[in-house]
This record gives sequence, C-alpha cells and structure tokens, in this order.
Amino acid sequence: MNVGSDSDAIDESDKPRLHRRAFLALSSAGLLAPFFKDLAWAETLDKTGAVVRPLSMGYIEGSEELRSLKRLSRAIRRPGLVQESEESGASPVVLPAASLFQGDTSLPGRPLRIRIDGLYPPLAIDPRRRRALPFAADLDVFFPSPDPTISTPIPFKAWSLRQRPGWNPSPPVRFRFPLDWQAVPELVLRVQPKREAAPLLLRTRFTLDAESGLPRLRRGVYLLGFAPGAWDREVRLAEVGRRAPAELFSVLVSMEPEGDA
Repeated sequence: MNVGSDSDAIDESDKPRLHRRAFLALSSAGLLAPFFKDLAWAETLDKTGAVVRPLSMGYIEGSEELRSLKRLSRAIRRPGLVQESEESGASPVVLPAASLFQGDTSLPGRPLRIRIDGLYPPLAIDPRRRRALPFAADLDVFFPSPDPTISTPIPFKAWSLRQRPGWNPSPPVRFRFPLDWQAVPELVLRVQPKREAAPLLLRTRFTLDAESGLPRLRRGVYLLGFAPGAWDREVRLAEVGRRAPAELFSVLVSMEPEGDA
C-alpha cells in the first residue's frame, strides 16, 4: 500500500489485536525482564541457515518534530516532487540511525507506538521497478517473553512482501511495544533477493543510549534497508525520491510514544 495512506486503512485484523492485547497485558504486569541475549538469538537464527548481517537503518532528520506521524509531510510522502535544490536545504536528509548522538531517554515507561507503512520510496511499488525489489521479505519485531523464566524473545510477524504467485505486500499496520529500559525493539528483516538466491537475515536492536553500531531510538521516521549497508551514508530524501536507486529500497517505519498526537 502507498506511503502516507489514511490511518483508517491500517490493518486491524484479529491477529494483530490479539498480539497487542497480550503485549499490553505483559507491560501492565511488569514482566519486562532482560531479553534478546546472544544465546536466545543463536537458538532463533542458527536453524535458518541464512547469512546474518546487520540491518542498515536510516533516520529522516527532523522527523521527530513532525506534528503527526500518521499523516507524513509531503516531503516524505512524495520525495522529489517538490521543487527543491541542494542549496535551499528544503529536502530532508536521511542519516544513518546509528550516527545519531543518542536515543531519547525520556521514552521508557510509556508504550511505544510502532507504525509500518511499507515499501519506500513510492517509486519502489511502480510495476516497472518491482523486479528490483526482493523476491520475498519478512519483518519480525521481537517482544519480551511473558514468562520471566524464558529468555527467548517472541517474534511478532509484522510485515511481509511476496512477488509470487502474485504481487502481495502487507498493508500498513500499527501496534504497541511495552518499552522499558530493559526492553527495546529488536528487528529481523529476512530478505530473499531473488527466487533462487540464499536468504539474508538482517538484524538490529535499538539503543536508548549511544551504543556503538546500533540505531538510536527516538520519535520519528526510520527506513529499514533491504541491503546491508544501504543507509551507511547521508542521502537527501529528494535524491531518493527522484532516482529511486534499488540499493536504497526500504521499509518505512515510524515510532512515537503513547500519548503523542
């Protein structure tokens, strides 16, 4: 579904609601023991036989100041269509999310609202460009286990893309994460570049501090690259929108604390 679609079009099926109720119950019960340990990840990922690489994530500079993350600004929804120039600085810049100074330490203690809009930039869904997208992709968001004696995190199947047997990207979806100092979102993006290609497992964990190599968690809009190293450098959003280079095709995700507009 296109970026910036109305929130009424967001998937509110029974399955995501069941997940949200369970996780909100977990949050209210205070069962936020440390998780995402290396052993848990080894048990989760080694069975797939896929190559594991860091998930490259960009952050749209200034997006923390947007009044609403439900209806994004035109500069984000339609990058490259607004008359912009390098000199004017009108186009936002996508920064490596791991290069930000630090996360927002005021966020823990409130549920985090996560919204997945889908494929980005808009030209990525043009039928003439779809062959440059992965053959298949699956995005999982890992939540803490409701059982404090079990360290293995629980994957929430949040978003997917299939090109066969027919074009089938997931619709936008939103859900809540029980954010705490010891419980931050961890993401795994499974990408099958071509039909016969071996899959990649791209993974990362947010940080509220300044841990080296990890994306900083703050209110705003993130881009999750399908390719390792996709967002390792600064790029103007207008350039992404006009050229739509396949190596920068991504999943657009926004995050904000519960209670924001």
